[in-house]
Amino acid sequence: MPLNAQHFSIFDLPPIPQEVADSFADLKFDEYMGENRYRRFAQFKMFRSGDRWEFERLPLRPYVTFSKYNPVAGGIRRHYQPIEADFTPFIRAGAEEIPLDPAQDWQINVHQFRIVVKKDIEGVIVPEGPHSDGRDYVLIGVFDRHQITGAETALMSPSVDGKPFHTTTLAAGQGIVFADREMFHYVSEIEPTGEEGHRDTLIATWVPWSDKWYGDEFEERAIAEG
Repeated sequence: MPLNAQHFSIFDLPPIPQEVADSFADLKFDEYMGENRYRRFAQFKMFRSGDRWEFERLPLRPYVTFSKYNPVAGGIRRHYQPIEADFTPFIRAGAEEIPLDPAQDWQINVHQFRIVVKKDIEGVIVPEGPHSDGRDYVLIGVFDRHQITGAETALMSPSVDGKPFHTTTLAAGQGIVFADREMFHYVSEIEPTGEEGHRDTLIATWVPWSDKWYGDEFEERAIAEG
């Protein structure tokens, strides 16, 4: 099913192997974005081969984005450990859900997150507030919700009044894809229902490979523009 008239789609993720689920327990502390998140990172070139999308994993580089998209930690090089689990089936499912133009190659940033919450640590998911990532499309996939409430995803127009036109709380095993340039998105905080809770997610973002959002030239431009 393609994106709906409001430029998003909610879908069921493929079955989650145990080794993928377990990999979220081995994420490294994210020193750039608050005190409650753990992350690994990877980048890919995605291309069409026959009737399916294939992936070329790119050499690990720092994660860089523009400050206009992330005022908390944009405009700097953020160094993360590489993703070790295989998330390509989930990225492929998101690409087909959109569906992406098979005539183009795509560059993908992939972030594997665990957001934790305790009585003394707030469950902030999006420190930068409602925002766009500046990419063409975004996938948010939820792999686990453990002893939490909250995490309502909101999609909103950036050009009207900022009020959400759609809200949903994704269950574990659900994903959402949307046209990032058409809207802002936000996810509300999580609250613990026990001593400690967490939310495990995968975020993948796409831009055409021809846009050159990978490599030294892009990183220098993003840092220079701030």
